[in-house]
Amino acid sequence: MNYDTLMASLPDFAEKASQLADRLGLLRAGLVADHIALRITERADAEALKTAFLERGTLLSDKAINGRPILLIQLHTPIQVGPWAIELVELPFPDGKKRRDGWEHVELVLPCDATDKHQMLEAVKGIPAMIAKWPVLKDGTLGIEIKTSCPKGDDEPLSNPTVAFRHEGITVKVHPHDMRDILGLRPPQADATA
Repeated sequence: MNYDTLMASLPDFAEKASQLADRLGLLRAGLVADHIALRITERADAEALKTAFLERGTLLSDKAINGRPILLIQLHTPIQVGPWAIELVELPFPDGKKRRDGWEHVELVLPCDATDKHQMLEAVKGIPAMIAKWPVLKDGTLGIEIKTSCPKGDDEPLSNPTVAFRHEGITVKVHPHDMRDILGLRPPQADATA
């Protein structure tokens, strides 16, 4: 997959991601998207995309996680992804698994004090538009898969507990901190709910 093909596929991904976020009530909650992530299966494609994105942005992070590089690139000009203008692109290098190449997820920030995945799940369940939907989300009636995780790199000042919603190959994730805060590139933002 090359850069032009990837960018040509962005409008379709953006429409599906924003529809999923709207269905979940996350658009009405006004959450900001901090980054968009890719999945690439061939190392040569990942290298070519790295070069293309670095022509359009600055490398913020290049860490080996689970044995493979994961890059975070801040774009000079944000890309429009549905209702979100996104400055950060996450480019994980291949991990040996066969996947569909292209855009994989959008991550939204729900400012809160959650420090683990259980607290983050409770914060997400407390979003006003989510309260009424939660019973049918939880029981699978809507066909939306829900996963929680709590990623934290060894040298990162904050953990970033995450709730992921996946439907028909599109994932929207919600976490409490912007990735730049996680990387220690700026002071953590004050909790907007306080």
